[in-house]
Amino acid sequence: MKILEIDNSRRFLKLSIECEEDLWILYNVIKKGDIVYARTSRELKTRSGSKRKAMILGIRVEWAEFQPFTTRLRIHGIIVYGPRELDLEGQRHTLSIDIGSVITMFRESGWVGIDYERIVEASKKITIPVLIVSIDDEEYCLAIVKGYGIQVISEGYLKLPSKFETTSRSSALRSSIKEILNQIADLMNRYGLKILIIAGPADVKEYLYEEVKSDKRFKDAKIYIENTSWSGVKGVYEVLKRGTLIEVLKDHDLVIEEHLLDEFMYYIAKDPRYVAYGIDDVEFAAQSRAIKKLMVISDLVRHPNEETRKKVEDIIKLAEKQGAEIKIFSTVHETRLKLKNLGGIAAILRYPLDRANT
Repeated sequence: MKILEIDNSRRFLKLSIECEEDLWILYNVIKKGDIVYARTSRELKTRSGSKRKAMILGIRVEWAEFQPFTTRLRIHGIIVYGPRELDLEGQRHTLSIDIGSVITMFRESGWVGIDYERIVEASKKITIPVLIVSIDDEEYCLAIVKGYGIQVISEGYLKLPSKFETTSRSSALRSSIKEILNQIADLMNRYGLKILIIAGPADVKEYLYEEVKSDKRFKDAKIYIENTSWSGVKGVYEVLKRGTLIEVLKDHDLVIEEHLLDEFMYYIAKDPRYVAYGIDDVEFAAQSRAIKKLMVISDLVRHPNEETRKKVEDIIKLAEKQGAEIKIFSTVHETRLKLKNLGGIAAILRYPLDRANT
């Protein structure tokens, strides 16, 4: 989650949603009476029939829920802001918030206390350990993506000779690229980064991409390439708005899910008392204050059966209070199927639980 903007009174808060855990946090902090602004679409009647029109609406929240069988959070309420010419105020509308959505939230009393703390805590995490390099034949910028935005590490100019000086220009470009490659390698090693996005408007990014791909120092890195209109810092911010970053988020989520499942299988083989799986077993572990890491498929969080959904929500909230690491498995990954075979919910425990005496 990124905090994109907050006003001095702390009543308006603009956020970018990066993962399913962000949707879970929103679900828990949004209260009835808050106003949420987001891009949406609405069916409008016309003389020739009806058509769906994209717009930004603000609604006063009445309730929020996870939509079954999707990754979306539905927020329902009364429209308080919309295009004046459409006269929509006072009508009901439901916003669908998903990974990649940008929303603005307003709370009359201000964003303070535990709700604000949960949002800030989520924004501080380096949710995606990724380095962005934005480059063309004039300038470059290296920046690390963090929960609250980007941290520019290095930027500069290539200072290449004129395009008419072919030989000297090629030599200078090779020298500049070599220097930038060394910077990339140093940053990825120093910060433990495994994901690299190379962006830019011209063919210099292609050259850098091929050099990175052939460099053994980056053999374990996941490398993406993105076309942008700008280079330098502007290009980095342009990448943040593009689809590539969403793909990076999904790929990184998959790696985390695989590592958690590997750890779970290690403990189940070594000593099954250190794990719990299935709703009833995990509920017992939560009530015993034993959960260290909790894994839940998103299907359970938005289960159509209210009783099941409520039980899963209570387990997650209880585990959160105990400081457990929570991971909601996405519906788009194969890891979800593996967790589903374990009952859709599983936990790695702080200490062994012996169920025989319960």
